[in-house]
Amino acid sequence: MSSNFFAQQDLARRNTRILVVLFTLAVLLLLLLTNIIALLSLGFVDASLITDSWQWHNLPWHLVSLVSLVVIAAVGIAVLYKWQQLKAGGKVVAQALGGVRLTPDSTDPLQRRLLNVVEEMALAAGTPVPPVYLLPESSINAFAAGYSPSDAVIGVTQGCLQQLNRDELQGVVAHEFSHILNGDMRMNIRLIAVLNGILFLGHIGYYMLRGSRGSGAIRIGSGRSSSSKNNAGGIVLLALGLVVIGYLGSFFGNLIKAAVSRQREFLADASAVQFTRNPRGIAGALKVIASHSSHSKIANPNADENSHLFFGEAISRWASIFATHPPLASRIKRLEPHWNGKFPTPRSAQTATENATDGETNAAVAKPSNAERLQQALPLLLLHSSRQTEPAQALVCCLLLQQDDTCRTEQLRLIKELGSVALLQQVDQLCDTVATLNTLMQVQLLQRLMPALKALPETRFVQFTQLLQALLQVVDKPTLGVWLVSQFVQHNLAVQFDPSQISKHYSSKTLAQLAPVVSQLLALVSSVAGDPQQQQQAWQAASAVVNINLDSTPATVALPALGQQLPALLRLAPQQKQQLWQAIDACVRADNLLQTDEQALLLALALLLEVPYPATDSAG
Repeated sequence: MSSNFFAQQDLARRNTRILVVLFTLAVLLLLLLTNIIALLSLGFVDASLITDSWQWHNLPWHLVSLVSLVVIAAVGIAVLYKWQQLKAGGKVVAQALGGVRLTPDSTDPLQRRLLNVVEEMALAAGTPVPPVYLLPESSINAFAAGYSPSDAVIGVTQGCLQQLNRDELQGVVAHEFSHILNGDMRMNIRLIAVLNGILFLGHIGYYMLRGSRGSGAIRIGSGRSSSSKNNAGGIVLLALGLVVIGYLGSFFGNLIKAAVSRQREFLADASAVQFTRNPRGIAGALKVIASHSSHSKIANPNADENSHLFFGEAISRWASIFATHPPLASRIKRLEPHWNGKFPTPRSAQTATENATDGETNAAVAKPSNAERLQQALPLLLLHSSRQTEPAQALVCCLLLQQDDTCRTEQLRLIKELGSVALLQQVDQLCDTVATLNTLMQVQLLQRLMPALKALPETRFVQFTQLLQALLQVVDKPTLGVWLVSQFVQHNLAVQFDPSQISKHYSSKTLAQLAPVVSQLLALVSSVAGDPQQQQQAWQAASAVVNINLDSTPATVALPALGQQLPALLRLAPQQKQQLWQAIDACVRADNLLQTDEQALLLALALLLEVPYPATDSAG
């Protein structure tokens, strides 16, 4: 597997640190301006004090401290409030933008094409299939939002569905998956919260000004003293000053957002080509945006604060320095160096709708990509079942069923009692087909189950997780496949209903500090290598890569304990996680052979550790 994604994740992490520095500088500047306006407008000092340096000691520093404390508290509360709103991950952003979640089993031709493309790109990128939201916008745009691949969502506008052909839609979706793998989503969500804090002072001034209208504070004919009148006028002046500061905050905020966002868009375009192997797809989408009447503009009132998330420029800007995206022509030129600079004539929505079904048929007839081959390998019955909420639960149960008659009988009893008779019937219908799947196909099936399972009501999710725990408890010695299923469902499904399960921060710990769990994980990987000699060879190959002291022989693996410790590895910083993944990769390739079970383990661990593992990358 290319280390480019790890490098870009680390760059996104450094950009987040730069964002914090810029935010701090912006707050300090706004703090200074707020103090100056407060002191002058409320009459505590004369303007000459500001210019005469020898009189600075006469300033009411107690008031300066109070104003500073209030400003910092206000900005901090605004950031925390927005952070609290966004803690549930990508679905909150999608809903705020007016997105409506598509059902995984939708039969609408345009929606079905989109859902198929998202499935293909998820397989190509080695991520769980994310939920898809449709925005009621006539423009051509899309976004990805979330903290990590496990809670990511994809949003696409109606105009995108109606105007783009399949290749172009695939390029747009691949661009958004690139943001997921490059680590941009976590940075983008933090950017929303940080900018909300910068803009909050302006909101305070606006509401102060609005509240002072008609209030007794400025009724100059009410018999109040001249001091009261002056104070009232000072409050109005303070409110006006805060509004001006709000505009300055907006200026700095948009400048920070644009500076952070633009170069990441070029990178996502290039990464999209890596997934699709088709630069004309994404380049064609950019050309259609340029010729479309609404371009990529988003009308939703929340579009401004989320403008850096989108595929194209979502908001009109009066100056290019505030643009969150590079010019369309520049992006196209990088993808097609010999482009003649001409844009196509606008398309009708009817044409795209009529061609949607044909496009899916042609895609199936044409030479399939690696991701499409993975999709076509699964039996049709399982593909259809994976897109429906109830059958998707049955499929997970099938994956946990044991061959031992006694254990299997008990598991079927639990499915009936803790689930339902209908669920048991679906398990009975699907279990024989699931039993024909090899380990790799089982992991790929799990990838595509996520949208349907995340559509469960919360009460049903609680019942389902209780059922899964009961099914696992009757298994004396869980196999690797059963362990992987339980870990994957627990990790990727829980984040939908419990925001505390979302991995929002990187850990400062190193592999050396996590040596026991690293040793357990590498022992697990080496255990699938073959005979004892091959296992020892795999262990030594991993030991040569990871920069920690390991025993000369692999330890005995305790799967339950390893499952509890995996979150610590999930939160590793990109460079540490890259080194761990290189050790895992070296372990499975020590004999220069990549068996199906080893491929399955690589894919499953990539999903559990949220490591980019593109299906198009045969090198792992």
